[in-house]
Amino acid sequence: MGGRVLRALAAKVAGVRRVLLPILLGAGWLLCLFGDLLSPGRALANRDIAVFHLPLRASFQALAQHGWPVWNPWVHGGQPILSNPSYGAFYPPNWLALALPPHYALSLLAVLHAGLAFAGAWRLARHLGCAPGVAALASIGTVGCGAYLSLFSAYTLLGGIAWLPWMLVWADKALRQELWVRPALLAGAALGLQILNGEPSTVVMSGLALLALAASAAGRRPRAAARLLVPLVFAGGLAAVQLVPTLGRLADSPRQEIPARIATMWSMPPERLVEIVFPHFFGDPARDVEGLFFGWNLNDRDHPYIESFYPGLLLAVLGVAALLAGRIPRRAAWALAATAGVFLALGRHNPLYEGLRQAIPVLAILRYPEKFILLAVLALVFAGALGWQRLLAERDAGRPQAANLPLALASVTLATALAFAAVLVLIPNAAAGLILSHGAPGQSAESQGLALEYLRSESWASARTAAAVALFLGLCRWSRPRRRLLEALAVVLLAADLWHYGHALVRTLPAAAYRTPPPLAAGLRPARGRIFVEEAQSGAPQVFRRYGDSQTLLTRSYLLQLEPYSAALWHLEYAFDSDFELMLTGWGRQAADNLRREGLSSPRSYRYLGVWNVGTVFLRKTLPEQMAALRDPAATPLRKVANPLVFPRFRFVPRITFHRGYAAALAAARAGAWDAAAGEHWVRQGPPPKVASCRRPPRLVDVVDTGGRIQVGYQSAERAFFIAAMTYDRGWQAFVDGKPLRTYPSAACQLGVVVPAGQRRLVLRYREPWVGLGIAVSVLALGLGTGAFLGGRRRRMGVQSVADSEPFKCAV
Repeated sequence: MGGRVLRALAAKVAGVRRVLLPILLGAGWLLCLFGDLLSPGRALANRDIAVFHLPLRASFQALAQHGWPVWNPWVHGGQPILSNPSYGAFYPPNWLALALPPHYALSLLAVLHAGLAFAGAWRLARHLGCAPGVAALASIGTVGCGAYLSLFSAYTLLGGIAWLPWMLVWADKALRQELWVRPALLAGAALGLQILNGEPSTVVMSGLALLALAASAAGRRPRAAARLLVPLVFAGGLAAVQLVPTLGRLADSPRQEIPARIATMWSMPPERLVEIVFPHFFGDPARDVEGLFFGWNLNDRDHPYIESFYPGLLLAVLGVAALLAGRIPRRAAWALAATAGVFLALGRHNPLYEGLRQAIPVLAILRYPEKFILLAVLALVFAGALGWQRLLAERDAGRPQAANLPLALASVTLATALAFAAVLVLIPNAAAGLILSHGAPGQSAESQGLALEYLRSESWASARTAAAVALFLGLCRWSRPRRRLLEALAVVLLAADLWHYGHALVRTLPAAAYRTPPPLAAGLRPARGRIFVEEAQSGAPQVFRRYGDSQTLLTRSYLLQLEPYSAALWHLEYAFDSDFELMLTGWGRQAADNLRREGLSSPRSYRYLGVWNVGTVFLRKTLPEQMAALRDPAATPLRKVANPLVFPRFRFVPRITFHRGYAAALAAARAGAWDAAAGEHWVRQGPPPKVASCRRPPRLVDVVDTGGRIQVGYQSAERAFFIAAMTYDRGWQAFVDGKPLRTYPSAACQLGVVVPAGQRRLVLRYREPWVGLGIAVSVLALGLGTGAFLGGRRRRMGVQSVADSEPFKCAV
């Protein structure tokens, strides 16, 4: 009796330990990497945070105070929200952040997804037969590898990739279990959440991983591969609420036909594969401002998209050894995923990529092929963890020679690192050639000397890491150390290696930088109309005032210069801001094309900007002006020009000319030099051209604008012509006293309405045309999926009940 109690108690303690181990390990690792993000006083400062991700989420949160956000008035002269996946409007984790300050919500969501990725990697490793100590290695490698930490600069990738391990666990179960419906639905749910998160590249990576798993299982169970259609179909149905309106918008956006030179921007140079074992071979991208990055001429836009490929040297050598000669679970799947990731990441450096991009629709809308290296690195991480599990199992079986191949790879890496370090010491001209050909332009002799010293120190650091890994793998050849000690040493060695090379990839600055408007923004409050910021020309010289932390210099400079869309943080409205994500609607593109046609040097262009309610224009300074500004602490980074020709955002016009087509309306407006005071030109399909006028000026009483709903009080003695200086969209509906009115696009691509006489209230309401259909499909998919899931659970319980009763039958 006492023995049974002790055994039961020991089992409970072991169960608690199994649960607590990943929780405590994950919490400790996340705290080491992302501790700063847990403080409300710090905020993310990686590449695209200030200019894109944070402004969009801040806009979404501000608009949510008036109901579900559907229209953002602060960018592009107004744009739809729900059909733009960058907002993640239907992604449930984003809803948790609606009550928090936007910068803090972004930080907490990043940590939440890192924890999700850690737990998913642990679950996947355990599913594939790894011991807890090996699962710890896989989880630390997944969340701490350079490729994952680089995703803080491409925020939506960070959220999407967190679901990849979970999707792989459930997809593998669906392929290999008899009761496969439930795991197939769960895999589809994970894939659907990736779609809702808003980054299509992660969905493509997951699709490639699914194909790799199916291919690896096809040899033994070829018919089971068809089961993967279930998660694909369920994911599409579940995410239809986002997919359907997004597909409708893509047909009208620049992504419909992305030129090859833009689509293949940030293709991975093949030379960068060396970074898998020597992470700082081309310097440190996080220290480019200090002149310690030597990939300027190697990478597009002088900087890599994925800043680091480093998976940790231990996992790199174990992974390569496992893929070459190891008998690990799903070896073919990891090899195929790694190959596919490298193949696509090469982009224009791969002669087959352009043909593949044209043949596969989803690739045709994607940019920056370098993203796909993430799939290859994560496949290498898991192959390395499984290789480590295999090595330990062979060692336990009395075959320590299983460590020979990874030990040989580590020894070759060590020899290469030592040789490179020797070259840097004995032949410094060789390093000077690398620095001059790939380093920052215009480096002085002093900065070149500092760069050489940095390369030397990094070469010795790589040699020390390689020596530590070789020594550790050599220790595995010895029978004395216990397995648990080796598992713990592997975790410590990998964690120290990844932290050393990766922790600087997560950049933060004081949250006050996002809460306090910079001088240019503060000088515009209260705003006098919209602002227009001249876009920096590619290759144009740009001088930054160097102060404070060099790693966040670019972010602080973006904020100072109101780079798109940072001014939206302080509710300053843009017109004709840079189409950062290539998701402008057709009318938005036409409006921007009109400005490009007019240029910025003629009075007519300022009149056009004035029609768009642009009261302030910010122009780029010349290089001499930028240099002079460095000597004046109070100098602004841009030239501020007031536009005297600005019109109100909401106004009545005395005369309207209706045209049958847009080309005729545009030609007439340009011929009149965009003189909106004299009259406007609208498009009305069907009836012949007609001029209509209002002899007695109406009076605008008040305007209440909450984004997707605008209420305008007015008083007019006769029929009047109302203009809202915002991007025309067919989703806008107009009502007076509940009666619907027709809306018209103007030559400036704005919204026009003919309103009846009297003292009335015009209501403009925005509705995305395809969202309703998407919601219906998603609700149907969720209902059918839930029913199938519960039915599968009952079948599983029935099978388990039969299995449990078998011993009893035998005993009888």
